[in-house]
Amino acid sequence: MITPDLDDLIVCYSDAAWKKESNIAAFGCIFKDKRGSTVSETSCVEKNVPSPLVAEALALRCALLTAISLDFSKICFKTDCQTLITALTSTVPPADLYGIIQDIDHLSSLFVSVSFKFLARNFNSAADKLAKSALCTATSSIP
Repeated sequence: MITPDLDDLIVCYSDAAWKKESNIAAFGCIFKDKRGSTVSETSCVEKNVPSPLVAEALALRCALLTAISLDFSKICFKTDCQTLITALTSTVPPADLYGIIQDIDHLSSLFVSVSFKFLARNFNSAADKLAKSALCTATSSIP
């Protein structure tokens, strides 16, 4: 058995924060190398997000797009949303995630190696903090 060379493996931690009253979501993505050093981090905001689950899926799509723009080829995406991980491997994803899951599937094909893993919430606090900070900034600027 040949073990793949994972020297350039990047781990991406992603999370979403969602505000029900305004349907605004913010996403945080932190990219780390094999030593655990932060290589990059980003956050973004989207309006008209109908649910926390859709927000988590959009956070993952944002992470994929960012990873592609940074030319990462081997990556493991980690999220604390077990429902999203289940939806990614389901033959019939939830209807509200269908288009986003298709986007994630397509974007995944652009990597040499890609995986998606569940991460307990207490190990994803940095991405959570980044997402909540972006949401706080976005909602404070709304009149």
